[in-house]
Amino acid sequence: MTDQHLQHNPLDHLLWAVPDLDAGARLFADCTGVVPSGGGSHDGFGTRNTLASLAENLYFEVISVDPAQENFNARAGRISALDGPEMHTFGVRGDQLEAYRDTARSCGLAASDPVAMSRRRADGVLIQWSAIYIEDEHWGYHVPFLIDWMGSEHPWKTTPRGCTMTEFCALHPQADELSDIYKALGVDVPVRPSPTPGFLLRLNTPNGEVILT
Repeated sequence: MTDQHLQHNPLDHLLWAVPDLDAGARLFADCTGVVPSGGGSHDGFGTRNTLASLAENLYFEVISVDPAQENFNARAGRISALDGPEMHTFGVRGDQLEAYRDTARSCGLAASDPVAMSRRRADGVLIQWSAIYIEDEHWGYHVPFLIDWMGSEHPWKTTPRGCTMTEFCALHPQADELSDIYKALGVDVPVRPSPTPGFLLRLNTPNGEVILT
């Protein structure tokens, strides 16, 4: 574990993985009263999404496999095996991609090199970003990816509003160790001890309080 800590990398978006995107979007709308929209396919990665804003520079992503794509990456493979919704992972925002990668690797994590991605909005605007992904055998998707929007318009500006986040935390049997990793990566998300790994998200919505795990 490195003794050096990165600059603060704030929450960017939270991923709720579902077996079927249309059914997942309807479930989110029924629970919250907010219908997610926008998003699109991640070509070459096997996933697609739809979105809802949570605050300035923060949004909620409903993500599932894209049946129109033949090739799945590891994340899409994990999502394809789900039999119900789950809080899957989260992303933080920053522009020090290589430093994030190097710090993650110094913590013993399997971190990718910068990955360039893009999708086209329904209005034709191309959204481009670059990210460092953590695909770690031990920690799973509990260590967030880092995303740099590369000057593209942040999705919170163009997605449905009405939900706000009141609490988000990670749950893990090795809470102290995971918290140390977060601190090294500049991630300000609390970690609670739990017999099984997971996440807890509490939302204030038009339909009242909603808790997703």
